[in-house]
Amino acid sequence: MDNLDWILIGFLIIISGVIAFIGNYVGRRVGKRRVSIIGIRPYYTSMIITIITGMVITAVTILVIVNVSESMRGALENKAKLQESINILTEKLRSTQSELNIRASELAAAVAYQNKLKETIEKQSSKVTQLEKQRDSLEKQLKERESAFKESENKLKELESQRSELDLKIAGLNKEKILLEKEIMNLKSKLENAEKEIPKLNVQRKLLAQQVEEDKLELEQYKERIKTYRKEAESLKREISSKEEKLALLRRQRILFQGGEVLVAETINGPKGGEEAREVVEDLIKKAEETIKARYEQNNEPLPKIDSLVIYNPSDVESAINSLKEPQRLIRIRIVNNTLIREQIRLIIESLKSKLIFQRNEWIASRFVSSKLPRDKIIEEINVLLGQVRKEALRRGMIPDPITGSVGDVPYETLLNLAVRIKVQYSKVGNALVVAKMNRDVYTAGPIDIKFELR
Repeated sequence: MDNLDWILIGFLIIISGVIAFIGNYVGRRVGKRRVSIIGIRPYYTSMIITIITGMVITAVTILVIVNVSESMRGALENKAKLQESINILTEKLRSTQSELNIRASELAAAVAYQNKLKETIEKQSSKVTQLEKQRDSLEKQLKERESAFKESENKLKELESQRSELDLKIAGLNKEKILLEKEIMNLKSKLENAEKEIPKLNVQRKLLAQQVEEDKLELEQYKERIKTYRKEAESLKREISSKEEKLALLRRQRILFQGGEVLVAETINGPKGGEEAREVVEDLIKKAEETIKARYEQNNEPLPKIDSLVIYNPSDVESAINSLKEPQRLIRIRIVNNTLIREQIRLIIESLKSKLIFQRNEWIASRFVSSKLPRDKIIEEINVLLGQVRKEALRRGMIPDPITGSVGDVPYETLLNLAVRIKVQYSKVGNALVVAKMNRDVYTAGPIDIKFELR
C-alpha cells in the first residue's frame, strides 16, 4: 500500500467525475432539446452520448496512467515478457516450496530419530544398571549353585539309578504308546467313516422328520376318523336299540304288508295332459289306500289313529305324472318295507314302460303229453309247459311279482281237470298236443291268463 501513487489515483478519480458530469449534462441537454443525430430518435441519441462519455473516461484514464507512471507504461509495453518472468518465478517458487517441504519432513524425521536415540540410550543405561545388579546377584547365585552342584552330583547318582528304572518304565510306556497310536488310528478311521456316514444320516434324519410329520398328519386323520367312528358307533347303537325295540314289537305283532308287495299295478294308455295325468295317479293312490284298509278289515284290525296312513315321495308322483305323456305306461305302487299292524306305510310309486306281451288267443307254447301216463305225471308235463310259457313271458319283458318272482299261476284244479280230459279223450290216440294260449291281452304288468287247448 505504501508504494501506491495516491496523488495519481486521486487525480484519476477527479478527472473521471468531471468527465461523467459533463457527459451527464450533455445527455440531459440533448434529451431536453430532443436533439437528433443522423436522424436517430432523441432517446437513443442521449444513450449514445452517455456511452461515448464512458468510453472517453476510460481512454483519458489510460492516457493519464501511461504518461504519468513509467511502471504502467513498461507493463503495457512489455506485457509478454512480464508474464513469462512471472511464470518462471512461480515455478521457482513451487520448486523451492517443495524442497522446503522435503527439508522440513527430513528435519522432522531427524528430530524424531534423535528422540528415539535418546530414549534408547536412557533405556540402555537403565538396562546396564539392572545388568550390574543382576551380575552381582548371579555371582551370589553362582556360589550357591556350586555348593548345590556338589549336592546335585550326589543326587545325580541316585537319579541315574532311578533313570534306569524309568527307562524300563518308558519302554513299557512306549509299547503302550504304540498300542494307543494303533487304537488312535483305528478311531480316526472310524471317525472318518462316521463323518462319511453323517450326510447319509442327515438325509435319513430329514426323511425321518418328513415321516414324523406325515405320521402326525396321519395320526390327526386317524383321530378324526376315530371321532367319526365314535359318532357312527353312537348312531349305530341308537339304530340297534331302535331295531331291538322293533324286533321286540315284531315278536308281539304281525306283519301286515311285506316289503316289495304290489298294491296297485295298472297299464295307463296315453298320452295324457297334466291335470288328467294327476287325477289318474291320485286315483291309483286312493286305490292303494283302499287296498290297505281292506287288508286291515280282513285281519279284523282297526285302522291306526295317525295323521296319514301312507307316506310317499312327492317326486315319485311328479315323475309318474310326467311319464304319462308317453303313449302307454305301467304305474305300480309297492310297499317299501315290511310293515307291522298300526305302523305308517311307506309307498313307492313307479312308472315303467308298458307294452303288449301276449295277444288274446296267441299260441305261446305246446307240448305232446302221453295219455298213458298217470295223472300226477301228466300234471308234471303240463307244469313243464307252464315253465316254457313263464320263460317266454320273462323274455318278452313281463315284470314278475317282486315277492314271489312269479308271472302268474294256474289253479291246481284246472291242471287236474286237464289231466283227466287227456286220460279220457286221448286214451285211444295215445298222445295229446297241449297248446297254451292267452285268454286275453297281457301287458308288461301281467299276470299271464292261460287257457289250454287239446289237439
